[in-house]
Amino acid sequence: MRKVSLICLTLAAGILLATSAVARDTGSQDVLRLSDAVLEDGEWKVAVHVLNEQELAGMDIPIRFGRQGDAIELIRVDFADRVVDWDFTYAQIDNEAKTVILGLISEIVGTRASADLKVAVHGGTQVATLVFRVDDGYQPEFETFTTKSPGHALTFLYTQYENGKPYVGETSPEFEVDVDFESGAATLPKEYALSQNFPNPFNPSTSFTLSLPVASDYSIRIFNVAGQLVKSFDGHAEAGVHEVLWHGTNNQGSHVASGAYFYRAEAGGFKETRKMMLLK
Repeated sequence: MRKVSLICLTLAAGILLATSAVARDTGSQDVLRLSDAVLEDGEWKVAVHVLNEQELAGMDIPIRFGRQGDAIELIRVDFADRVVDWDFTYAQIDNEAKTVILGLISEIVGTRASADLKVAVHGGTQVATLVFRVDDGYQPEFETFTTKSPGHALTFLYTQYENGKPYVGETSPEFEVDVDFESGAATLPKEYALSQNFPNPFNPSTSFTLSLPVASDYSIRIFNVAGQLVKSFDGHAEAGVHEVLWHGTNNQGSHVASGAYFYRAEAGGFKETRKMMLLK
């Protein structure tokens, strides 16, 4: 079994490193998604979302947003309120190479028992905004990349336990892009909305979207037919359409039984409940 024994920071170079780091699949479906391109005051803002079922201890996110000479420039990276309390957030921007490396760590020194509980990042939560200056007519090409020295790769880090002892495990999330610099100016929803989940019935996973016309705190609760709380998603998100992915597990990580479930969303005074069916 491979383990991460320590997370190190090289502040002089602005580099996030994990020593003795070897990938270990945590068993959950993890996604890093770029979406919700919005034009404001001549700047294009692209949301960086994570979808996951475990609380994150850190992230290493290298992204290439074009090729040398392309008509795009990354002006800045704005980290979301959801991770503002993390001990380390860093953006290394290289507009010549058209790359950015985002590094986030919940806690640098493991002095607290549950560092990853400091901020819980759950399905569809925005962690940052990439702010671009783009020439008219340019369409983006986003991809992840890896480096060897220092080593970077798209990675989510989790605090895990074995025989009562904590260690940091890592997994490589999927990378998804839904960004259009031509139509993005009109993508903001005009009102709050909760979509019907798809697929429905489902097994083992399903997803639905929450539309926010303005930046809002949100709460999503999934209940069984007896009215018992099964799963919770809470957070703050920018205006846009946000996807929530449910793997049919409860708040303790156990898979739930077949049957009907109700999911309820609340945000900015908006409330709506829908029904879905899990069939095994």
